[in-house]
Amino acid sequence: MLRNLLFVLAAAAAVHAAGDSPLDRATLRGIQAVNVVVDPLDPQIESAGVTRADLRERAETLLRAAGIVIDTSRPEFVGVRLTAARGGRGPFAEFAVAMTLAFYQPVQLVRDPNVRTATQTWEIGTVILAAPKVLHQASQDSIEDLTGRFIKAYRSVNASAK
Repeated sequence: MLRNLLFVLAAAAAVHAAGDSPLDRATLRGIQAVNVVVDPLDPQIESAGVTRADLRERAETLLRAAGIVIDTSRPEFVGVRLTAARGGRGPFAEFAVAMTLAFYQPVQLVRDPNVRTATQTWEIGTVILAAPKVLHQASQDSIEDLTGRFIKAYRSVNASAK
């Protein structure tokens, strides 16, 4: 059953169109500052000690250390999303968590410049399989990895950020 849950989570994470290709990275060029937004978490994940505040704080700390300015008023933002499933019942049932980190920014349609929206233009993800007592640390390790990969992508197209 858990194997099926992992497959579903991995497939759900792969549905989004943005990735880490050279074209996706090019959408990060010229970004001066970012906001960090963490989507609401499943209560089961929170009960295992994972919080939105911890995830946001860790991502912001890493971004600042890399020289990327954090500005909560910016429309461009790094978004973190966790989608979880539990591989059974009881206090020891493992979690399967798909964690994605994506960059969202305002876009304008070429065919109709009056249409403006925000969309993700760059994204990466991972799947975590962890027992409840280690889920917090596993999520911290994963947010560090994903944020580090974002920083690498950002630096690849912003020479002054290296």
